[in-house]
Amino acid sequence: MNKEEYLLIARDVVNQDTRVNYQYKGEIRGGYLQLLGNNRRSEAKFAFVGTNANQEITTLHTKSGKDFWRAIYGDGKDKVVRPADD
Repeated sequence: MNKEEYLLIARDVVNQDTRVNYQYKGEIRGGYLQLLGNNRRSEAKFAFVGTNANQEITTLHTKSGKDFWRAIYGDGKDKVVRPADD
């Protein structure tokens, strides 16, 4: 994947999916998630786009549900999506 494809996919997630807030290095940041589906064990898999304080895309990757929940909420068992208020 080249950088143009990377940004195209990331922008698609940002424009069409759910915004969440998460803590990163002591500050609250905005991220975006897209449910990609479930595996054979009914475990969710997400695309996640992270942004910086200026809302610029800083990362795009896929995460298992457990890794996503742990990264966002600090608990792999907290499986509630809490959309950002803003």
